[in-house]
Amino acid sequence: MIKEPNHLCYPSESRDPATLNIGKDFFYPILGDSNPMKRIKQQIRFASEVSFPVFISGESGCEKKDVAYNIHYHSQRCREPFVCVPANIHDARAYREHLCRCIDQACGGSVYLEEVDSLEPLFKDELIFLFTLDAFQEKLRKNRVRLIISCTEPFYTLPTEQQFIAKILGSSVPQFNFHLPPLRERKQDIEQHIKFIFSRLDRQVLFSVDAMEMLKKYEWPGNISQLQNILLSIIALAKTEITADDLDDLGICQRMEEKEDLIEHLIHHDQAFWSNMHPALSKALLFLSQHFQEDISLNQIAGASYTSASHLSYLFREHLGSSFKSLLCQLRVREAQHLMTTNPLLKITDVCMSAGFGDLSHFEKMFKRYVGCTPRQFRQEQRQESDYSMAC
Repeated sequence: MIKEPNHLCYPSESRDPATLNIGKDFFYPILGDSNPMKRIKQQIRFASEVSFPVFISGESGCEKKDVAYNIHYHSQRCREPFVCVPANIHDARAYREHLCRCIDQACGGSVYLEEVDSLEPLFKDELIFLFTLDAFQEKLRKNRVRLIISCTEPFYTLPTEQQFIAKILGSSVPQFNFHLPPLRERKQDIEQHIKFIFSRLDRQVLFSVDAMEMLKKYEWPGNISQLQNILLSIIALAKTEITADDLDDLGICQRMEEKEDLIEHLIHHDQAFWSNMHPALSKALLFLSQHFQEDISLNQIAGASYTSASHLSYLFREHLGSSFKSLLCQLRVREAQHLMTTNPLLKITDVCMSAGFGDLSHFEKMFKRYVGCTPRQFRQEQRQESDYSMAC
């Protein structure tokens, strides 16, 4: 049985801050009882009580804008405007002009800058130039605007982005940072999202055990946005019971199998496997196959593919059913498996570094997520198999 969501408001029904039960009510899709979601709710409450800038990181499709929205509406600024500056404006000058208008529109409120790490270098230069102008700083002070900024990667993993933010705000400005984990790390919340969306649309739909298990095993590279789109596609089927075959028809199972094949082909540099894909995606996969053991970023691989980071991120999700970050991580995990299978006597730290992971704890966490056991357990199995083969 799916539990009824508690303390939930829907923006279209209750935009009047006077109706909010401050500290309890959250606008959808801030929903769920998983430990990561409980932590997010606590962080929203804390961020709403302070006035300095907030930085929210999380993959595309995560609820970053919704988190920013909730922070604003639980703060003392809740009766003032919340204005979003999207990252998909295609002209740097237009982006700068739009930001200036947003500062004026959000007088006393909050301005949300969306996914600044996906901006082209020219856009970032415009932002740096703008924030160094005395007139612009005066505009911010006069309008009493709070900045909420998001990016797709945690700030501590992006030294260049930390420098970029420091140039905008100054290194001495206090800030509140938190990371929004992807849906695959809080899959126990999926059932509550299903129940909420179907109840909002007045639909009674049952899922078979196999279908629900498939939804929970799927990695959701598009996160909450992708889940919502899949649920709308399910509703369009006009069925009262959904089976695993129905989800297969929607492409979920197929994409999981295709990605398994892709990782092996990337490991073996089999360029023919992806040569007929979108040209930019094909270039990106070739670069990834050759450099996945190095410290590479989405912006770097986008440059090698002659496209923007935001468009390349879309291509990964649309054609591969995976985010760049997830695919890179699985590729490195698979390489680690190959290394330990070939040489079971390798040290775990050596495997970690050789596979492309810079942090041992992160490597162990990712390995267990995708393989189902720790690197040491996997290595021990390979040693036992090697000893058995030698004995035979």
